[in-house]
Amino acid sequence: MIGRVAALAFAGALSMSTNALAQTGAAVGVVQSPTLAAGAPVAPEPLRFGRNVEHSLGARFWIWNTPAWMVGLFAHVANDWSGPVTFSPGLEYVYRKGALDLVVGLQYTSLATPAPNVGLIRGRSENDVALERIESQLWTLTANVLFLWSSRINDWFEIQYGTGVGLSAVGGDLYRTQVTPSAGGGYQECSQAERGRTAYCDASNDHYVNADGTRFSEPRLTASPSGSIPPVVPWLSIPHLALHFRPHRNFDVRVDGGFALIGFYSGVAMHYVF
Repeated sequence: MIGRVAALAFAGALSMSTNALAQTGAAVGVVQSPTLAAGAPVAPEPLRFGRNVEHSLGARFWIWNTPAWMVGLFAHVANDWSGPVTFSPGLEYVYRKGALDLVVGLQYTSLATPAPNVGLIRGRSENDVALERIESQLWTLTANVLFLWSSRINDWFEIQYGTGVGLSAVGGDLYRTQVTPSAGGGYQECSQAERGRTAYCDASNDHYVNADGTRFSEPRLTASPSGSIPPVVPWLSIPHLALHFRPHRNFDVRVDGGFALIGFYSGVAMHYVF
C-alpha cells in the first residue's frame, strides 16, 4: 500500500515538473521547430517555353550559297564555278504570341565572288563567242519578317516551320569582261588593245580590261543608259525551318535553314528573352 502511494506521488510530481518546464520555456522564448505539413505545395520552376506572350532581342549569323545550277536556270555557266558562298549577319526582334513567332530582321548579305571564284557565263541561246568573265561585288541590305510556327517537344526544345517576306536594297558592282580562248587552254580576258581583233573580242561593246586595270561595271536599271541591276528586289523564303532551344528562361538559340530567291541559307540566331 505504501509502495502504491509512493508511485502515484512520483507520477504527480513528474507531471508538475513537465508543465513547469513548458511554462518556463515559453516565458524565455524557446521556439520549437515546426514540421512541414503533409502535402504542402512546392513552388514551381519558372517556365522556359510555355508563356503566352514573349519578346526577344538578338542577332542572326547565316551563310548564303547561290549554287551554279541556280544561275544555270537563266544562263549557261561554262566553267566549274561554285557560285557565291558568303557570311550574312543581322539583327532581329521576336514577338511571340502563343505558338507563333513574328521575327523582324535587318540583315546584310554579300553576294561577292572574288577571284578566283568567278564565273564564265553566257546567255543560254548564245554560243561561246559571247562568254564573259563575271565578277560580283554586289551586296544587299534586307528588311524581312519571318512567320514561324512551333511544335513543342518539351520545356526546352521545339521545332519551328514557316515562311518569310521582305525587301532588299541592292548595292555594289557587277563586273563583266569579254574572254577569248588562251594558248594554254581555258580563257583569258580581252584587253582594250585587243578590241575588234577576234570574234571573241569584238567591238560590239566595251566589256574589256582597260589599260589602268579597270573593268566594265554593269549599270543600274535606273541609269541612263539602263543596265540590269535593280535598286531593290523582293525577299521571299519558302520554307524556313528551325530547331529552337531554350537552355535558360532568358536565353534561347535558333538553328535556321531555308531557301530564298537568291539561294540557300543556314545559320544560327541567339536572343535575350524578356
